[in-house]
Amino acid sequence: MAITAETLAIAERLRRQVGSIVDDVTRSLTAAWVGAWDQVVVEVIAAIGELLQLGDGKWPTRRQIFRSARTISALDLIGQTLDRLATATLAQTAVAAAQAARLGIEAQGDLVASQLPYGSTRALAAKYGVQQADTIDAIARRTAERINAKHWPLSDEATRRMKNELVRGVVVGDNPREAAARMVRNLEGEFNGGLGRALNLARTEILDSHRAAAEAGQEAHGDVLAGWVWHCELNSSRGRTCPACWALHGTVHPLSEPGPIDHQQGRCSRTPKTKSWADLGFDVPEPPDLIPNAREVFDLLPEDEQVAIMGRRRLDLLRSGEIEWEDLPQLRTTPDWRDSYGVRPVKDLERIAAERAHRAA
Repeated sequence: MAITAETLAIAERLRRQVGSIVDDVTRSLTAAWVGAWDQVVVEVIAAIGELLQLGDGKWPTRRQIFRSARTISALDLIGQTLDRLATATLAQTAVAAAQAARLGIEAQGDLVASQLPYGSTRALAAKYGVQQADTIDAIARRTAERINAKHWPLSDEATRRMKNELVRGVVVGDNPREAAARMVRNLEGEFNGGLGRALNLARTEILDSHRAAAEAGQEAHGDVLAGWVWHCELNSSRGRTCPACWALHGTVHPLSEPGPIDHQQGRCSRTPKTKSWADLGFDVPEPPDLIPNAREVFDLLPEDEQVAIMGRRRLDLLRSGEIEWEDLPQLRTTPDWRDSYGVRPVKDLERIAAERAHRAA
């Protein structure tokens, strides 16, 4: 049941490959949103100019705004553009989810083989080397269904926010040109809010598809596996790993448990863990498990990096022993989404510390 250096190398390679898929989608969607705004902003500027004239030195009323022909034209164009972007997000996410799922299911044989004695791995790879394409297709379909059922359409929300921004208006004052520029910036921010939601959706669903495929691949190896290990990137320089994931890293879970169920856009992975060599019938010494101990890695980080990860108060509570490493994660339930672990708020950690101190007194 030893995770070896080869296991860790395969897991890291897989992490980079999936990360590359996520980053490609991020770049593509960002470019699409920027290009789309460049196309609609001309109509937006014209509509704002008309509204400034309607108001006679003041921002017009709601009735005037939505009776303006240029406003109607601009909002129609924005809605059509956001619908097109939403459709593109769905399509790109489904394709990327299938790619990430394929990587996840195909890597499990190598991850398992890397933990077994030399000479047994060839037979294992041959036994499990062929995976069913319909498993990947099913995961991609479920991804598309989740997007449609729970998170769509993004365009309606963004359009509503832009309408609210128009109604809220600006202080016109003595310089209509500056007022118009402020309004354009405000509307651009709301338009790009759709991008933020699309990226959150795309990244989360792609990563969840990868984990679902890894789970399916590990089920095929169930006769030699003891479970799976929560595996996160213990690298503070990239700023991606939250305190909850640091605390959950290295924990072992049964194969039947989905996950890792980390937060939205979380990049933690599930690494299979084999049964002991003795349990598998190998009468040879087993090497030590090499998966890094998260607390030991964290304690070796420079002070500023520890603070950047934990925050000053959370770090002080940990160092004083008032809270434990295991207190950091908190299971959360989100409507229309799966349960997930996030970092426990400082105020809740302080309450835990106070209760613990009271019991000890």
